[in-house]
Amino acid sequence: MTLRRQLPVLAFLLAVLAAASASAELVISQPWVREAPPTARVLAGYMNISNAGTTAVNVIAVSSPDFAKIELHRTVVEDGVARMEPVGQLEIAAGTNVTLEPGGLHLMLIEPEQALQDGDSVKLVIHRADGMCMTVDAPVQRDTLAGDAHSQHHHHH
Repeated sequence: MTLRRQLPVLAFLLAVLAAASASAELVISQPWVREAPPTARVLAGYMNISNAGTTAVNVIAVSSPDFAKIELHRTVVEDGVARMEPVGQLEIAAGTNVTLEPGGLHLMLIEPEQALQDGDSVKLVIHRADGMCMTVDAPVQRDTLAGDAHSQHHHHH
């Protein structure tokens, strides 16, 4: 096959790949992990997840080489008492944004490999139901929101 005949085929394949990736495009912004005491076994992580694509995306897990396990949780307040409730997966509808934030949806980063402090950074791997993954670097920051459910210790898990 000559190059002239291959170009339309190549252009078609590139268009199909571009459409497939654009149909479910996640954009992660403002990731961060709350600094905790050096002996803490659980830290909390936050970020904004936007789906700029045309189809819903399911985030089924988050992992990190810096932690033994990561769980997605939601803060639920009942009778004035905050408790953490596991969330199996997170669906981000097309054209929407989901915010993981103190007092709401958040990541529970369990058993850090080492003590982390303000200025450090951790790698978070976002796993999607379609098998795709994306990696983000989340800076560790001091707690600036005293009084929310995560400024207390996580003994209630």
